[in-house]
Order: sequence, then structure tokens, then C-alpha cells
Amino acid sequence: MPIVVALVLLVLIIGSHGSLSWCLGWFDSHVPRLPGLTWLDPNPAAVPLPPLTPPKPPKLSVTNEGQIKPKVDDVEASLDPCSVVNPINHQFIDLSSLSLSNDGKPHLWLSKAYDKKRNYTLGICTNPMKKDHKFDNLNSSLVGGYYVENNTYFSMGEFSTIPKFAGRKLTLTYENGSYCDNLIDAKTGQKLRKTTIITFTCDRDMLAKASVQFVAEANDCTYFFEVRSHHACPTAPKANNLAAIWIFLLILLAALAVYFSGGVLYKQLKVKK
Repeated sequence: MPIVVALVLLVLIIGSHGSLSWCLGWFDSHVPRLPGLTWLDPNPAAVPLPPLTPPKPPKLSVTNEGQIKPKVDDVEASLDPCSVVNPINHQFIDLSSLSLSNDGKPHLWLSKAYDKKRNYTLGICTNPMKKDHKFDNLNSSLVGGYYVENNTYFSMGEFSTIPKFAGRKLTLTYENGSYCDNLIDAKTGQKLRKTTIITFTCDRDMLAKASVQFVAEANDCTYFFEVRSHHACPTAPKANNLAAIWIFLLILLAALAVYFSGGVLYKQLKVKK
């Protein structure tokens, strides 16, 4: 019975005062404070607040339907590495599970080009190198994919943690790999470097973590791969549950306060009867 009375009192108090601040004030005045514990002030106007700096307004763009939304660059900057939001349907995709193995180490994805009898090693948003090797004076810790030919290591580009949509296709591009043979940039006159383009396809029926397939190469300078995985399917973004935890704790404290006060009131009413 005291529990029912306490719940009824909690509903009446919150409904009559319009907020939880009164409950916190009552709790602060009737319950002794523990050392090192500070309750929230029920009267925030009495506490001097530091000057607030207004946040910078986000950059906005107008859609064809006249709707205003943040620019894609601002959205990408707020995302975790190896995750992306589809600019068309605003669905969230997280590829970070393809970056690491179950032991927390970078995952090595292998794919074979049967026509060249060449094995490719890829990392998704990470470096697949187990040991340091020389790559035409490149930093081996930045390599995102490589192959070995005649005991020589060739970088297929530096790994990136920013997947992007090209139309409706999700892609991840690695650039600035080893030099391409006999290929010169017509604009700069410098030798071209190897590039890797990885496309991701959602496959919810795949039981394995992912399947990496070599698709094609162009002039032994640009390499194309396809990754099929259920991790490439839209999912819900990781939520920040800290605010929800604080709200739950405040409600729990208020409920306990009302419960004990309701029990005392119930006993007094019972004694008078």
C-alpha cells in the first residue's frame, strides 16, 4: 500500500509543479548530503552562471523540395571513423566491424586475381601490414592495400576512414600508392600513383563477416574490389546513453524520496484512524 501511495503522490507532485525541480529541492532540504555529493540547485536563477558563448550555426543547404538541412561535410565530420550517412535516404552505415578481427587487431582481407596470378591484401579503414616494408619511400603504416611481385612490395594506396557515396554506391578510395609504370599525369607531368576503389554491397543473407572480390584493374594503376557484407547494410547509429542514464537516476531519486515520505504519511493517517 505505501508503494501505491508513493506513486500517486509522485504523479500529483510532478503534475502540479510542472517539472522535477521541486522534487529535487524537497529532496535537498530533507535528506542530509553525503560527503563529496552535491545536489542540483532547485533554483538555478540564484546561482551565477559563467558567460555562455553561442555556438556557431551549422552550414545549411536547401534541397530541391525547399527543405533546409546541414551540409554533407558537417554531417561527415560528426561521424565515427569508417561510418557514413546516405545523403539520399539518410540511412546510417557502420563499416568499422570490418576493420578489426575478433582479437582487436587489424583484419587482413585477401583477394586473388587469377588472370595475373596475383594475391592482394586489403585493410578496410585500416593498415593491413603486420611488419614494416619499403614502398618507394612511402610510409608503410599508412598503406591500405598491397601486393607482392618479384619479392617487391607495391602499395595500392593509403587507407582512408571516410567512406563516401558515389550515386547509390558506397565506396572507399585509397590514393597515393606506389608509382604506376609508364603513366604520366597530363596536367602536372608527374608519374601517377596507384589507387584502389572499394565498393560495398549490402548482403543480409551472408553468414560470414564479409566477402572481398577482386573485380578489375586499369593499366595496373587503379584496382577495383567489391565487398559484400551485412555490415554494409543500414543500421541505427550508436546512441549516447549518458543523458538517459542521468534522467533515470534523477527520477529514481525523486521516486525514493516520495516513497519514504508517502510511507510516513500513510502511517500517520493509519494511526489517526
